[in-house]
Amino acid sequence: MRFILFVLIILCCIKTAINRKIRVCSCSDDSLCSKNGRKFSREVVVVAEGKSDQSAWHWHDITMVITTEEVGKEEAKKLMCTAHQNHANFAFIREVPTITNTSDPVLLDWLEETVKKEKELYADYVALDLLKLLGQCKADSSHVQEVLALLKFMVEKFTSPSAELVCIVPYKPPCYDGDCSLTQYMAEHCVAFITSPESFITCDTNPKCIAKATMPMTSLVFGVEEFIDHGITPDKLLIGIPWHGYDYTCVNYTTDVKTGGKNQMTCYFDERNNTESCNTSLREKMSLAEIKNSYPDQYKNAKSHHYHPIYRSDYINVKNGEQQHQIWYEGHDSLLDKYMYVRSMNLRGMVIWTADDLSTKSTDDAAEWNWILHNLFSTGDIEHHSLDMAGTIAGISVGCFVLGTLLGFAFGCAVMRRRMQRKGLRLPFHRDEEETDFHDDDNTL
Repeated sequence: MRFILFVLIILCCIKTAINRKIRVCSCSDDSLCSKNGRKFSREVVVVAEGKSDQSAWHWHDITMVITTEEVGKEEAKKLMCTAHQNHANFAFIREVPTITNTSDPVLLDWLEETVKKEKELYADYVALDLLKLLGQCKADSSHVQEVLALLKFMVEKFTSPSAELVCIVPYKPPCYDGDCSLTQYMAEHCVAFITSPESFITCDTNPKCIAKATMPMTSLVFGVEEFIDHGITPDKLLIGIPWHGYDYTCVNYTTDVKTGGKNQMTCYFDERNNTESCNTSLREKMSLAEIKNSYPDQYKNAKSHHYHPIYRSDYINVKNGEQQHQIWYEGHDSLLDKYMYVRSMNLRGMVIWTADDLSTKSTDDAAEWNWILHNLFSTGDIEHHSLDMAGTIAGISVGCFVLGTLLGFAFGCAVMRRRMQRKGLRLPFHRDEEETDFHDDDNTL
C-alpha cells in the first residue's frame, strides 16, 4: 500500500514538473502569469505593435493592452507581464481566415495555434479580427450562412476555460440584404465588439474615391446607432480611435473658396484597375508623431490646417514638387470630439489604435496623451485619481456661492454694528406716545 502511494506521489511530481516546463512564467512574479480577471465598466484600451517604449505609456489609466500579430512572442510576454503588473488585462489579435470549409486543415491548424498562444501568453482575452471574413463589398445573404456556420464551428472548438473572446468588427453591423443575424450571434459569444478605425473607408462608403477622414464623425454616429438598433447594448461597444493618419496622392483635385478665405480642396485618388473600388493601398500611413514632426507649423497652427465641420477631422494640403497631396488625421479637436461622443453615449470605452503611434519621450504629444480626458472613461477598481469634471465644476460653484453668502452676511453684520454704535440703541415703541391723534374711523374695516 505504501509502495502504491509512493508511486502516485512520484507520478504527480513528474506531471507537475512537465506542466511547469511547458508553461514557464517569464514574469518577475509567478502570480502575474494567470488571468487578471479585472472588470471595468468604462475602458481605455490600447493596441500595441511593439514599436515604442511601453514605459512611456500612462499605465495607471489603461484597462487593457492588445498586441497585433506582428508582435513577437517575447515582446508579447513582456507586455503581458507589464499589463498584469499594472492591473490591466492582456489580449492578442488573431485574424480569422476566410476559409468557410470547417474541415480544412489550414483552419484547424489556425484554431490549434490560437489556443496554444492563449495558454503561452496567459491572455485574458483573444481578439478575433473578423474584418476580412465578414467583408463589406457586394456580399449576399448566402455569405451570412457560410460565415454563421464557420463562427459556430469556431466557438465550439475554442473552448478555452480562461480567455474570453472580443470581436473586431466593421464600424457598422455586418448586414447583407437585410439579414443581420450574424450580429446577434456574435453578441452571444463576444464579450465586446471593437470597431476597427480602418473599416470606415470602404468601397460602399466612398464610391468616388475621395480622400477623407480615417474616422468621419458622421459614419461613427451612424454605425453606433445601427449597432444599438440591432440590439447591441452600449456596454458592449469599444470604439477604435486612430492615432494615425493617411497621406493621399491626388490624381485629380478641385478647389473651392469657402467663407473666411480658406480654399477647401477635394482630392481624388486612384481606383483599382477595371473595378469600381478604390485603391486604398496607394495611400501612405503616417503616425501622429510623423505628421507633427514633418509638418509642425501646419499641425499646431489652426490657420495652417483645415478642419472639416462634417467629418470633424483635420487635414493638410501639401505639395511635393508638382504632386498634390492631402493628409488626413485626427488632431486635438477631432480627438476630443470622438472622446466626448463615446462618453455621451455611455459606451464601454475606446481603443487607441495604436499606442505606438505616439511616444511621450520622442515628441511633444501631451495633448494626445491627455489622460484627464481619458480618465472620464476609467471607472474600474484601479482608478483612484480620476476627475469628474462636471462634479468638480459644480463643487467649485457651490463653494463660491457658500463663501460669498458667508462673506456677505459678515459684511452686513459689521455695517449694522457700526451703525448702532454711532446712533446708539433706542427702546422699542418709545415714539408711540407721539401718535395719540391716530384714530381708525372707517366702520367698514
